[in-house]
Amino acid sequence: MISPRLLGFLAASLAPLSAAAAGAEAAPPGVTPLRLRRGEAVELCQTGTVICPAVAPICDDPALVTFELTGAGLRFRGAKAGETLCSVRSSGGQGTRWVYRVTVVEP
Repeated sequence: MISPRLLGFLAASLAPLSAAAAGAEAAPPGVTPLRLRRGEAVELCQTGTVICPAVAPICDDPALVTFELTGAGLRFRGAKAGETLCSVRSSGGQGTRWVYRVTVVEP
């Protein structure tokens, strides 16, 4: 069984590689790039980038991204075109925040 700590380390280590492979601009270490179209939503727990359940979302520019709590967990939705840093915390007692560089583009 993989420990939550190892899972978090692997997610943080592999996220920049997967972004580079997809042709995305490289993010600083520890920052996961996330690209959304305006109106599009992504379930963070389904991305494999955070230890779930994820809670306490914060964005530098809250006008760009909205948050929803669904049966599948925390959801980010692109609200307005632009780029902002957002973070979420694992409620599993880890206390770690996961940081995302969210880019919202027009559909």
